[in-house]
Amino acid sequence: MIHFISPSTWRQGMGFSCLASLFALLFMTHVIISPAQAAIGDGAANSIYEDALKRYHNGDVDDAIIFLKNALKENSQHLPSRILMAEILIAKGDGAAAEIELNFVQKRGADLDRLVVLFGHSYLLQQKYDELLEKVRPGTRSRSVEAEIALLRGQSYLAKKSMANADSSFRDALLQQPGMEKALLGRAQVAAARKEFTQAMAHVDEALQSFSPSPSAWIMKAKLLKIQGYSQEAIASINEALRLNDRHVLALLTRAGLYIDEKRLDEAEADLDGILAQIPNEPQAKYLKAIIHAARGDAGQSAEKINEIIATLRSIPPEVMKTTPTYFYLAGLVNYQFGHLDEARGYLNNYLRIQKNDLTAMRLLGALELQAGDPVTANLILTNAHRLQPDNPTIMTLLGFTYLDIGSIHKANRYFERVVNLLPDNSQGLANLARGKMAAGSIEDAIANLIRAEKHDFDDLDIKVLLSQAYQRAGAPDKAVAILQKLIRDVPGDARLHQLLATAHGLNGQHGLARTHYQKSLDYDKDNLEAITHLSRMDVIEEKWGTALDRLQKALTEHPNQPRLMLEIGDIYLLQQDRINARFWYQKAYSLDSNSFDALTKQIDLYVQEGVLDKAIHLASEFSTRAPEDDSVHTLIGQLYLQDNNPSKAIEAFKLAAKYAVNRGQALLTLADARLLINDRAGAAADLRKAIAWDNSLTDAYVMLIKMAIAGREEREGLQLLKELRSLLPDNPASDLLAGELYMAVQNYPKAEVAYHQARQIQDHPLAALGLYQVYRQTNRSDMARQLLENWHHKHPNDLLVALTLGHDYKITGEITKAAQFHNRLETLFSDHPLVLNNAANIYFENGQQDHAVKIAEKALSLSPDNVEIMDTLGWILSRTGKPEAALPYFRKALVRDFQKPAIHYHLALTLYALDRKREAIASLRQALGMPEAFVEKETAGELLRKWQEE
Repeated sequence: MIHFISPSTWRQGMGFSCLASLFALLFMTHVIISPAQAAIGDGAANSIYEDALKRYHNGDVDDAIIFLKNALKENSQHLPSRILMAEILIAKGDGAAAEIELNFVQKRGADLDRLVVLFGHSYLLQQKYDELLEKVRPGTRSRSVEAEIALLRGQSYLAKKSMANADSSFRDALLQQPGMEKALLGRAQVAAARKEFTQAMAHVDEALQSFSPSPSAWIMKAKLLKIQGYSQEAIASINEALRLNDRHVLALLTRAGLYIDEKRLDEAEADLDGILAQIPNEPQAKYLKAIIHAARGDAGQSAEKINEIIATLRSIPPEVMKTTPTYFYLAGLVNYQFGHLDEARGYLNNYLRIQKNDLTAMRLLGALELQAGDPVTANLILTNAHRLQPDNPTIMTLLGFTYLDIGSIHKANRYFERVVNLLPDNSQGLANLARGKMAAGSIEDAIANLIRAEKHDFDDLDIKVLLSQAYQRAGAPDKAVAILQKLIRDVPGDARLHQLLATAHGLNGQHGLARTHYQKSLDYDKDNLEAITHLSRMDVIEEKWGTALDRLQKALTEHPNQPRLMLEIGDIYLLQQDRINARFWYQKAYSLDSNSFDALTKQIDLYVQEGVLDKAIHLASEFSTRAPEDDSVHTLIGQLYLQDNNPSKAIEAFKLAAKYAVNRGQALLTLADARLLINDRAGAAADLRKAIAWDNSLTDAYVMLIKMAIAGREEREGLQLLKELRSLLPDNPASDLLAGELYMAVQNYPKAEVAYHQARQIQDHPLAALGLYQVYRQTNRSDMARQLLENWHHKHPNDLLVALTLGHDYKITGEITKAAQFHNRLETLFSDHPLVLNNAANIYFENGQQDHAVKIAEKALSLSPDNVEIMDTLGWILSRTGKPEAALPYFRKALVRDFQKPAIHYHLALTLYALDRKREAIASLRQALGMPEAFVEKETAGELLRKWQEE
């Protein structure tokens, strides 16, 4: 099947002359990303990491941490070590520290598909439920990963008391991984919350049928039995949990509570002492001990214990309290019981910031606020005012802000259109509508309205000037020149008209006339900074650097507080590669006008060039606080976050940009692109449809939706979209090429063949030829496939896409010698092209030229150090030449960069097996087999897995 690269590339131009750059071969689809932060060849860190991994898989977690710290001393940028450290921190319950590690590797190019589950666990540990639901979304990853994602989402919904969504997510997890214990227990919790105890118990019992049920399943069963009044059976279930792990804190707490209910205080105290021996200041255990003392009639001891609890809770650091919100609730409850009302309110407010929908806590806090004499706050909390009572003053205030929602240009245009409909002969109404259309980017509509306006008020100077500007923006400077020349004949001393005419001449390529009229504009208005800057730019074009700077410096002495002049001076220094002086002038301009977007972007460009993205993001974010409705700054922030490999943050910024953008359609396209980076296909599709609703001629949105339909094999949806795209691009082969790809996806090869032939009738382009090649291969017409490629290659020997496909065809048909000879010729033509070298290395290895294969693969990797395909090629060659230890780092780094490549997992599995690391090898093989992407060795991998499991 033919694949195109990301939809954003389509938007560089829909003309088919550029479509060759859009095609990526099935066997070589990697898009090169940023330069590597750490070399593969860091042998010490790689070796220590492998030792850490062995200990981690053997259960020696503390030893693994020691080794990881040593690896990071050798190379603090070693991404595999950072990722393993995050996994261990999650296992230890430290979500905040894990998130720090994950953010570190994400910023350095680690594949989000590798990190998404780990991020989810870190968010869950920190009770960042909304963040988890926003960033950890289902997609098309391996079944095991999708099951984990569904589970994490279910647990988040459960914590938010969104039971229907929680149950749906747990069901999704079980569809991906039947029998998944945590998903079954999640469904049990949902059923219990709905008081469907029989159903809840059925889910728990199913979980207990697994080969090795966890203590959590027995604890859940005990709680369900207790709710239904079966205390003895509940204790028996907890005993089963403790039989599996006699130090399990939650099991001991649960049993202690059951013992207290049964008045078995000594046994309860023994369990609590066992907990406090492990965690001396565990607040819940101390609270239960206080209850025991009270039950024994020792009020003094009980009060003392309660005071201990208060002191303990006060001493817990805020970040720990946030990761265990139950502590906030317990602190609120205990302080309330002791009359410390202000402290109780504070703790409960903190709790509700995390557990927004906990009705019990809301009722308690509402009562406290009433006792404190603040009925308004009590009313807001008790009625859940952020979702209810639309007539509430606070909500009305918030609605006032949303009343300022951008789309204001669109609303303005609707208003202008109503005015024009009422007063069709009013020139000012038509001019206003033209201004609105120009602001929205609809230049042709603006021109049409201005021509109408001119007919009704022929002598209006502003209308004629506006029409000249519209023609300039429409790419018709000759028409603008004609209008302005006539106006200058009528008003010869108007500086503004001379400046406009100069600009029009410049756009028309008449630079001498442009300089003449800029100078005339300056003669008529010596303070015309626009003319000064244009003249200085013309000096720069003529390489008169000193003249340009002198002109601007002279103007600056006369206008000392003009940021615009400072920015122009900075630009000239930057063109001369003098960043120090450029930054000085940019910062000086920004200090005078901190609302200048130009001054902001020029500083940010410098930071980006220097690789200091954190400073760039900080500066842009600071600007956005002063201009919260400026879509440009939100778009800029989003782009910076994408460069920083943080698509979730980028999405937040692009959402704001779309909210406030004048051209909302384009902003929604950008947002959809970013959503696809985190597999939020539903969100992307919704944004694209909004973009089409905003502008139904937006071809890019149709193309993206069609690509999504192809990926989902949604034939009917794709064909409907293609019909609409054809109406917009009737003479462009894009629709037929996409139709061919859609039919290939649903394995309708006859219709795919027709579509590709139709595309070739419009333009005989390599993409159409390569599409037909795929059809012929899939329909067992190998001779026709070969002939097609050879004919094209003979006619277009420099067409790399077809050449690589032809070389691959020689390989898959077993003509290795011929393939080697062919790639040798390609090396001559494309001696420094990494993809050519990568394919050649594979062929040379198959041809028995092992040393040469290694040499060529190493050269390819040196040219493209972060190309995952090349890393895999070199690692796999080394593994098969008896150097498995040397191969491991290449596979590790490749999977950090792109986790969803089953062939790499397969190669890693065989390499680990060769190193007698069988348990890890089996895990890698399972990863490969669980991924949706097909790979050549899949059948062999399945046979190997069965064999290894039987050994």
